[in-house]
Amino acid sequence: MTTAFIAVVAALSNQQPLQGQALLDDLSRRAVKFFWETPNPRTHFSLDRAPNFDDSATSNGEVSSIASTGYALAACAVGAKHGWIRKDEALERARDTLRQVYAKSQHAHGWFYHFIDWQTGKRVWNSEASTIDTSLFLNGALVAQTYFKDKEFDALFKKITDRIDWKWMLTDGGAKPDSVHFTMGWRPEDGFINARWDSFNELMHLQLIAYTLWPEMPVKSWDTWKRPVVEYAGYKLLAGGPLFLHQMAQGFYDFAGRRDRLGFDYWVDSRNATLAQIAFCKANPGKFVGYSDKVWGLSACDNPDGYNANGAPVWVTDNGTLAPACATASVLFTPKESLEATEAIVKQYPKTYGIYGFTTGFNPSRKWQSPDVIGIDIGQMMLNIENAKDGTFHKAVMSDPRVQAAFAKIGLNKTSEGPLEQRVLKK
Repeated sequence: MTTAFIAVVAALSNQQPLQGQALLDDLSRRAVKFFWETPNPRTHFSLDRAPNFDDSATSNGEVSSIASTGYALAACAVGAKHGWIRKDEALERARDTLRQVYAKSQHAHGWFYHFIDWQTGKRVWNSEASTIDTSLFLNGALVAQTYFKDKEFDALFKKITDRIDWKWMLTDGGAKPDSVHFTMGWRPEDGFINARWDSFNELMHLQLIAYTLWPEMPVKSWDTWKRPVVEYAGYKLLAGGPLFLHQMAQGFYDFAGRRDRLGFDYWVDSRNATLAQIAFCKANPGKFVGYSDKVWGLSACDNPDGYNANGAPVWVTDNGTLAPACATASVLFTPKESLEATEAIVKQYPKTYGIYGFTTGFNPSRKWQSPDVIGIDIGQMMLNIENAKDGTFHKAVMSDPRVQAAFAKIGLNKTSEGPLEQRVLKK
């Protein structure tokens, strides 16, 4: 950890409450701080979660998630961009993270286990070799790769990606030779998970990294996943309640102003999903304390009775628990509304704001909040803040010829239809 980075964060912590872009920058900075100072000092495997307050205790010990480690690689790029971390130190941390992941992180046919011991890299909690969490790692690495443009990093990343058996996870080891959708994972005890990534959720970042890195990824896979359209409060969106489903892929890839050959505009979906959720929280059918058009955010987070994927207005799961980082993460689609929500939550619920930014979840009705932050929550938020500000990492990723070829292959092309805010979900 650089002394300069610590000093900048300490100085700004005395200026609360911040507003506007300064508040967003502070949240991004605190996220980078999490990914810089909480990983294991030798392996750099990032904790799945960590205490957000001086008097809190992490609830899962020294457990890393491979997804959080991917966001840590992206955070190296974000920290270097802002000068919060010296660029040479950030790059060397990113390189060494890849070295350690390649050498130590347990995998099955190149697919990483969801949860690992942060020192040994061995699988913990009987977790699955996860397609979606491996994807988050690979996409975080792609952000770092396209930002740093470093030959040594490229070579290390290639060693990791070359050993991935994409077809193994696509066809259940050959048992389903005609499958075009990835299984959700594999466990040594009982084999492939029956559920597949074949309907709208966070699957787009898995598909796009596959198209980017694996030339044999079938085009039919993109064209045939289910896209159920629903409507709430006048907003048409793809069915999916937790807001992260609509946000995650767009932290890595720039969907703005694009439609695929089926006619869908996924940026419009994310905007509409956010606006629909704001309308739901304003209506507040559960009559929970605190909800308004300024205080909202239903997504996966800690709840008073355990972790849960809250959501609305589709697949409604609502017990009064809000995920503040998800409200901020929609700043990429709803800059005014998301900034207003970020400011309102900081002002009305200042105890949600800790060492690494927003706690993962809070429930005003029960006067409860989680003591922790979760890496993938603040990692996604960090990238969306950065791309909403100046698009640095979107531009880096989208300039990669492999990504350009992937977008062309699935027909996700730029259109010229006028202002984004006036576009419709499907044509």
